[in-house]
Amino acid sequence: MIKKYAVFTVLLLFSHLSYGASGGDLKPVAIDLGNKASLQRGAQIYFNNCSGCHTLQYHRYSKFVNDLGISEDMIKSNLILTTNKGEKTKLGSTIINSINHDSIKEVFGVVPPDLTLTARSRGSEWIYTFLTSFYEDETRPMGVNNILYPNVNMPHVLWYKEGLKKLDENNQLILKVKGQLNQKEYEQEITDLVNFLTYVAEPAQLERYSIGFWVMLFLVFFAFITYLLKIEYWRDIK
Repeated sequence: MIKKYAVFTVLLLFSHLSYGASGGDLKPVAIDLGNKASLQRGAQIYFNNCSGCHTLQYHRYSKFVNDLGISEDMIKSNLILTTNKGEKTKLGSTIINSINHDSIKEVFGVVPPDLTLTARSRGSEWIYTFLTSFYEDETRPMGVNNILYPNVNMPHVLWYKEGLKKLDENNQLILKVKGQLNQKEYEQEITDLVNFLTYVAEPAQLERYSIGFWVMLFLVFFAFITYLLKIEYWRDIK
């Protein structure tokens, strides 16, 4: 049994090394779930650019009110764009879209995945690296390819912001067509988007952070009281 675990560990190690050697090195990204402005900007980028194809079917619009500080009127006016049986989707509904799965599968070859849990399954660094690794490739149906996820059947929907890149002879990305933003500005927008998707993957993190502060404060106070009791008890023993 021990030998089996040892072999399994070695296989994991070598799979990790081969992943890094094949160009799978991930870029770091600064996640700050306490930054509501970043989360709001990330939500705006998602709804403006991603929600047409990708759903957040395990998350509800209503969570944005308390978690992100977005008013109900703002959500109803700018974020809820779908209807249900002719009526506008309600605030308590989950975040889905109206795409026809058969039609979109015919275009992309697959149904675009739901993004609710992507940050947990892939990791925030993976998403950030993926969204900053597109380059022009005329051999692909969408006209672009991706270093991290080769031959992915997804268009570079944010190309108008980043611009179009190409691979040089050293397999390095260089800018070919300028976008609306410079590289630093684009990376900040992607950081905001990844920050938002990280929040969506586990909204309870915000509540845990808030409760955690008071728990730690209580433990410090309790430890102080315990120390005073220890002094009092040992005084009688001595």
